[in-house]
Amino acid sequence: MTHHVGEAVRFEILGMLRAVRGSDEHTAAAVELGTPKQRAVLAVLLLARNTPVSRARIIDAVWAEAAPPSAVNLVQTYIAGLRRALEPGRARRAPGRLLTSTADGYLLRVDAGALDLEVFEQRTARATRLRDAGELAEAAATLAEALRMWRADPLGGVPGLFAEVERGRLVERRLAVLEEYAELSLALGRGARLVGELSRLLAEHPLRERLHGLLMRALHQAGRPAEALAAYRTARAVLVAELGVEPGPELRRLHQVILAGGAPEPAPAGGAVTAGGAGTDLGPAPTPAQLPRDPTTFLGRDGELAELDALLAEAHGTGPVVVVTGPAGVGKTALAVHWAHRVREHFPDGQLHADLHGYHPNREPLDAGEVLGRFLRALGVPPEEVPAATEERSALYRTVSADRRMLVLLDNARGSEELLPLLPGARSCVLVTSRRRLVGLVAHADARLVDLDMLAPEAAVAVLSRIAGGERARAEPGELDRLARLCDRLPLALRIAAARLAAAPTLRVAELVAELGSEHGRLGALGLEDGQSTVRAALDASHRALPAPAARVLALLGLHPGPEVTAWLVAATAEVPLPEAQRALDALVAAHLLAVGEPGRYTAHDLVRAYTRELAGQLPPEAAHTATERMLDYYLHCADLADGLLPIARGAVRVDPRWPPAHTPPLRTGSQAMAWLDVERANLVAAAEHAEANGWLTHAWQLPYTLSRFFWLRTDRNTWLRTHQLALRAARELGDPDAQFVTLFNLGVVLLQFRRFDEALAVQREALAVSRAQGDVDRQARALTTIANTLQDLGRHADSEEHYREAVRISHTAGARWAEANASHNLGLLQLATHRPEAAETTLRAALRMYHEVAERCGEASCLTDLAGVLLDRGRLADALVVARQALGVARQAASAYHQALAHDRVAAVLDRQGAAGATAHWQRALALFCDLDAPEAGVVRAHLARAKAGR
Repeated sequence: MTHHVGEAVRFEILGMLRAVRGSDEHTAAAVELGTPKQRAVLAVLLLARNTPVSRARIIDAVWAEAAPPSAVNLVQTYIAGLRRALEPGRARRAPGRLLTSTADGYLLRVDAGALDLEVFEQRTARATRLRDAGELAEAAATLAEALRMWRADPLGGVPGLFAEVERGRLVERRLAVLEEYAELSLALGRGARLVGELSRLLAEHPLRERLHGLLMRALHQAGRPAEALAAYRTARAVLVAELGVEPGPELRRLHQVILAGGAPEPAPAGGAVTAGGAGTDLGPAPTPAQLPRDPTTFLGRDGELAELDALLAEAHGTGPVVVVTGPAGVGKTALAVHWAHRVREHFPDGQLHADLHGYHPNREPLDAGEVLGRFLRALGVPPEEVPAATEERSALYRTVSADRRMLVLLDNARGSEELLPLLPGARSCVLVTSRRRLVGLVAHADARLVDLDMLAPEAAVAVLSRIAGGERARAEPGELDRLARLCDRLPLALRIAAARLAAAPTLRVAELVAELGSEHGRLGALGLEDGQSTVRAALDASHRALPAPAARVLALLGLHPGPEVTAWLVAATAEVPLPEAQRALDALVAAHLLAVGEPGRYTAHDLVRAYTRELAGQLPPEAAHTATERMLDYYLHCADLADGLLPIARGAVRVDPRWPPAHTPPLRTGSQAMAWLDVERANLVAAAEHAEANGWLTHAWQLPYTLSRFFWLRTDRNTWLRTHQLALRAARELGDPDAQFVTLFNLGVVLLQFRRFDEALAVQREALAVSRAQGDVDRQARALTTIANTLQDLGRHADSEEHYREAVRISHTAGARWAEANASHNLGLLQLATHRPEAAETTLRAALRMYHEVAERCGEASCLTDLAGVLLDRGRLADALVVARQALGVARQAASAYHQALAHDRVAAVLDRQGAAGATAHWQRALALFCDLDAPEAGVVRAHLARAKAGR
């Protein structure tokens, strides 16, 4: 048979991986996909269909950590083989239609409906709509049809850990749909038919509460209430024994209803039919409505609105990608938000919004992975089921949105590359705003551009008249024209000028025109570039109209390096009571100089931020110096308060800011501390960087020092490293041995986590030298322990043990119990690694007693987890399980998500070795916690889950 380039290719992954060419069932032919590794490459591309996949991602998926030196060449070979197989009629050197090259990887184009997984998802989505319309029988039949598409375990014939992980995820999707099918069958009175299948599923998934509830309802519907009650007792016994928890409220409700002789109510009919993973609570499919508020005054963009309407109409039911582009302050966001509100009825499945911060002066742009995580959660994906990798999140996002018609607004984008993973299914419209034209998005996604320029003269005057009041235009007919010209017809400047007029009813337009036309307010007044001097003049006028306290605060905000401010920060910086700080912020919001972001947090437009920096430059040097010190002291004081509440021991160094703030946010518990540190992270890091760059050397090392335990708990190693490199420069310049030791010590710890061994050893040995010069035995023991950690990772076990034992010896002699516990703990791990389990057990038990003695809960939890590992290696499974569960309890007391995840992983490992039920549930909980922390241990847990599922 002769094959042509235009023949359709269908792909199947719900069983053996297959590709079939041709749409006619009688003449279609299977495509020979080549070697197992070549099939694995195809699987990676299929799961990220219609999205570029980097070579690095392909290599990582196919070989993981065992990639050969020739991996790049091998990928190219496999791609060439797939091109020959998928498009045999393609002329040599001709560009591929299905499999194309991108800047650093490849893209596989898959037509709508050409992948069985996509069809499966479409049918489950159709079942949702049928069920919501009350067509339960048709919905059940559609789900049954979808489930029959599964031929066997998915991705059959594809090797590797990547395939195992994806296989497990897809199997979990099928299980969720089976549960929904059971819900519909119960609603149709078919419970008796379900008992056998539900019993089989529960044998495989005994910790899944929803399955227990379904079986109880099916038994009761089948006229077997006694067995339904027995099923509850079984469920409770399993949950208590394996997870230490009682059944949830729904299971308890069912039990009480059946005990009382009533009929269990069917599950709510609004539950979504999804392809979510295990444990998904299939509630109503969320319809996000995330659009910002529609601008109350929107004028002068009729032509652009008509252009957008035309682009939507031309799309004929598919979703266009549109980029609104133009200079700063021209009103791109206002146009996009207003049009989105106008057409949102065309998108019944919701609207998503993200500000990408592409041009924010002090914030890194949001990466695609973070935005995808927000969008997936908004679309109903439970947080624990959001993948860690950006490409996997993007694939799941396209899956979830495949059958939805949504509007996605991506504001303040900087480049095309960041946007490609954020493009949803083909039925949704994507609206982007950017100062750039994003030609890459035009090339890759057929995006259409809408250029935005300054307002037309009559529209600019209309904006002024609408905001300032129509009587102004009637009283001074020519002055609004002149004011609009002075504002350069830039919407931002127009709104600020109009707000000035609205706030001062007695101010004549001519007077404001005179102010803006003065030498002080015109071109080049304070050196803003790109024609923004008229904005400077408008801001000058608005500034002069502010109450004195608000005007002072506006200038002080120019000293602040971070992205957001709060009333607490303003009160500390300005040395005013908290209510006065709040009134000043309210006045700045009313004057359109600040905007409210999250409740209690205030941001400024880029141009206003530049203006505040120029105002700050006009402050008397002594006033600016004092305000800056108060600002840095506020962050240092609060960070130190929060650090003291974290569930992990900290060093003896204490900070002592000169100006401790009179007002601080509520910081009384560990959870409040973590929440505050999370929300203030960008400000705290910016403050540390600002301090180092401007000679505030004590703050430059103390801020990173107070944040180091937070970075450790959040596994934010990149920020930890960056801030401590700055801190070390400051500590050395100060010549302060305390500053040098704690900074070197923390830097050595994080360098070791990055496996930069030579650098880690250098700073750790320098820390040891500093501690010896101080005669501080506790610090010497800590430094010796970190050196030993590094030597152990380098495989120098004898040298490592020598350092551990010296640390134990000197800390024991000095009575430094925490340091002795830490050194002993690490020595025990070395003994285990060098096949001395009896010695390891003895050493770890000694460390455990010392941790308990000094109330170091995180260390105690970690040591218990490691001790359980020793017992597991020695085959003492019952003892290992007891100790691992103790570790979990201590980690919960410490409120440390990281240590809870470690303990869940250990409990799962013991249960898995015992062949007992519950291992999968503990691994899933560990994975959710590690993913939430963005911890690298998540990959190891995924491997455990994949192996456990493969062994069933």
